[in-house]
Amino acid sequence: MQLNWNILFAGKKDLVTTSGFITSLNETLYKVNESTLYEYRYRYHDESQIPYSGFFLEYADFYEPGQEITIEYLKDSPEVSRFAGKDRQNYDQIMFLAGAGSIIIGFLFLYPSYRRTRRERKIIMMGRPVEGKLVYAEPTNMRVNEQPVYNLTYEYNTSRDDIQQFSVRSHMIRNLSDERTEILIYDPSNPDKAVVVDTLPGPVARYILNKIYPSYN
Repeated sequence: MQLNWNILFAGKKDLVTTSGFITSLNETLYKVNESTLYEYRYRYHDESQIPYSGFFLEYADFYEPGQEITIEYLKDSPEVSRFAGKDRQNYDQIMFLAGAGSIIIGFLFLYPSYRRTRRERKIIMMGRPVEGKLVYAEPTNMRVNEQPVYNLTYEYNTSRDDIQQFSVRSHMIRNLSDERTEILIYDPSNPDKAVVVDTLPGPVARYILNKIYPSYN
């Protein structure tokens, strides 16, 4: 997050090389293979002799305050710089790509949940309540809070007297199988899509039963 996109992949024609010097170094709280990560701060001047400062990170105390180093800064933005004297040709790029990769991986994990939540919200607001009967419960290889996750299949009648089936995964098998029927909300435009109220977070389920569909409470 400290890197500037413009300097990250800047070419030689976009950069100006100058001399700078270390002003301070501080230990951070981070370690890799028992090596402490240090934050080094430095100062330099652009071609107009205007002073600027910057910093870089290193897993060793190789440099001392007052030590001269080589700085590269953007020709059009001299306040944006990097330490060019280290043996790390693609260090900044690697750090950036690693961070970006973590964000992308996190997004890929969260996106299905986001889509499911959005779809369930639409069904709850636009759907119709109905009593569904649990007709099949198949255990899966997944576990949540040390409890097995089941694939639960419900059967229910729509307003057209069509018999529909809907499956949902849940680890709350005891909650869902302690009654003959469960309250479902199905999508009238796509009746095989539904939401089992008891699989929703407690406050959401209570709100639905108390405020939206009180007759089913």
